[in-house]
Amino acid sequence: MSETIETVDLTVGKNDKRPRQRYYAFWNEEDHQKLRSWWASLRNNPGWRAELRRAESPGDVLLSQGFRYLCFELTGWWTQELRLLGLAAVAGILSHVETNNEFKSFAAQCATPGEKNKDKPQMSELRFSQLQKSRTLDELYIRMIRAVRLLGKKANIVSIADSIFHWTSEMMDGEVDNDPRKRILVRWGMEYFQAVPITKPSNK
Repeated sequence: MSETIETVDLTVGKNDKRPRQRYYAFWNEEDHQKLRSWWASLRNNPGWRAELRRAESPGDVLLSQGFRYLCFELTGWWTQELRLLGLAAVAGILSHVETNNEFKSFAAQCATPGEKNKDKPQMSELRFSQLQKSRTLDELYIRMIRAVRLLGKKANIVSIADSIFHWTSEMMDGEVDNDPRKRILVRWGMEYFQAVPITKPSNK
């Protein structure tokens, strides 16, 4: 199956009520474009993609050719050990994404109904709660890949990268914002909750 690039225009007009995307740890638009270009390059390098998809942890990703190329593209994102591991996780997870859709954040996409079931989130509240409770980067890595698959391999690659870098800065480096609304788990929870479909209880 060939991969497609579906980057939705997020320019918000005067009468457009769509929410703007906000990024907290990976916010530079130039870096966003470099990430998109790298992800698109996997289409022409199936060997890189296959190697990344076989990785069972971010540690496995470190040895892959595709990851080395991403390091070349994002030179400022691997000079620190935690950033290097975070970038490796990003590379491995994004290798499973086949369509990039940036209309909603990753967490909101998890709560959005799929094509087959219009009244249930693509990722159940239980599975999303398990994702939030990840204690190690390896756990997060496996659960993020599972989430991408539940989304039909259609996800916001920039939002995923931002989420991973935000998670590593908080959970591994202890850089926690005083404003709880800017913490990764609270952000995820709010974005998921706001996107969950509302169904009226049946009258019996």
